[in-house]
Amino acid sequence: MTPLVRMTGISKAFTGVVALDAVDFELLAGEIHALAGENGSGKSTLVKILYGGLQPDAGRIEVDGEPVAFAGPRAAIEAGIVAISQELTLAPTLSVAENIMMGRLPRRNGLIDWRRARRLAEEALADLDVHVDPTRRVGELSIELQQEIEVARAVSASSRVVVVDEATSSLSEAATDRLLERLEALRARGTAVVFISHRLRELYRSASRVTVLRDGRLIGTAPLAETSEQQLVRMMVGREITDLFKKRRIEPGKPVLRVANLTTEDAAVQDASFEVCAGEIVGVAGLVGCGKSELALALGGAIKSTGTVELHGKLVRLRSPRAAIDAGVGFVPEDRKRSAILPTRSVQQNLSAAWMPRLTRLGLINVAEERRMAAASVTRFAVRTPSLQARIVQLSGGNQQKVVLGRWFALSPELVVLSEPTRGIDVGAKSEVYRLVQDMVESGAAVLIVSSELPELLGLCDRILVMFRSRITAAFEAAAATEEDIAHAAFGGADAQEVA
Repeated sequence: MTPLVRMTGISKAFTGVVALDAVDFELLAGEIHALAGENGSGKSTLVKILYGGLQPDAGRIEVDGEPVAFAGPRAAIEAGIVAISQELTLAPTLSVAENIMMGRLPRRNGLIDWRRARRLAEEALADLDVHVDPTRRVGELSIELQQEIEVARAVSASSRVVVVDEATSSLSEAATDRLLERLEALRARGTAVVFISHRLRELYRSASRVTVLRDGRLIGTAPLAETSEQQLVRMMVGREITDLFKKRRIEPGKPVLRVANLTTEDAAVQDASFEVCAGEIVGVAGLVGCGKSELALALGGAIKSTGTVELHGKLVRLRSPRAAIDAGVGFVPEDRKRSAILPTRSVQQNLSAAWMPRLTRLGLINVAEERRMAAASVTRFAVRTPSLQARIVQLSGGNQQKVVLGRWFALSPELVVLSEPTRGIDVGAKSEVYRLVQDMVESGAAVLIVSSELPELLGLCDRILVMFRSRITAAFEAAAATEEDIAHAAFGGADAQEVA
């Protein structure tokens, strides 16, 4: 069968770092083709070249056997190639309808037909079982809803090729299921899909073939049905990972965090009460919009709340992120791009953003110590960067996340609140993050993890709280729970264990 897309000898380098080295890739019409590899392996670079987001240094792209050269994403869209990325590309000041129909707003008598635009947007969202007012500003919505709008924009277009680059990383299990069903429907009608995800079970569920990259080089292409997960991981990382979580038995100590009747200003969280002990990892699960993201934001001082929060028995007021830091709370938000990184600053400056009280004396920064701590964190987290002075936006999304995590882990705070900490991180890096989290609790820290990945919560946590409609409605001992138990409670099931 003649490939719909053929990429041959694709090479790309950034400031001396080789991102792709003569990579070949073929995509057939009517197939879902997985693209796998560690962070920094070149996956996102390859697909950005495919949809016009980057220009290759060398190589050739053919569509239907004809050579093409896309000057930008618009040219690729006109050729029927669209992309859904984990890095949101929505216009926050525009409405939901304007974002979904961007570049193809319907017209009538030379004017934009806004009524039809809103109807088409509602239909696109309904296909994904998403219900939101199409006239609302996108910037007012949660990250999960924004990601679903990004998905709706891409799959509602009449496209020949759809690139899905870690788009499921911001979605709940239910929303991910809907997207995968939509991709299967697209495949059935002849659309070709390039699917990038660090969740291996999503690849095995949807894709027929997988192409693996490592360090910018092509490792191989294989049928997924004939490739075990262990073989795939070995191709991706060059070694075997036999136990992803390596859960350790740590005896919990005294409570570090006590929360009573916490209610956020917008009522996204209502009357939340729970505790986290030293040496304990507590997870928070729930559907999109249940309030779990807002709970993390409140504990990180990013949104206002009422109720009481105690650390080691002392009442604290988390009125701002600085107040949270001063109280001994390390917070990693889920929205890395908008809330966690300083895009115009270097890797070193992004790492040290939370270290200033330790590095500053009499108003002067100890630059040598800043450099030493940053270099140690880069080594410890295996951050792939040209240098400490490289701008953080030059790094892959996964390496940016390692910088954000390293910022806090270097300080060893007493309480760490992690919101979607492994979003967009490959299996090898996940294993390293899980090890570091357990190192922290072993040293006496308390960890609260908000995650949409049920296997992550079950494999890493001691207890799991479940939120439903803004409230904590269930609690489970992770060792005795199943994914079905958690999912049932997340949908409002009433037979969960007693809330802690």
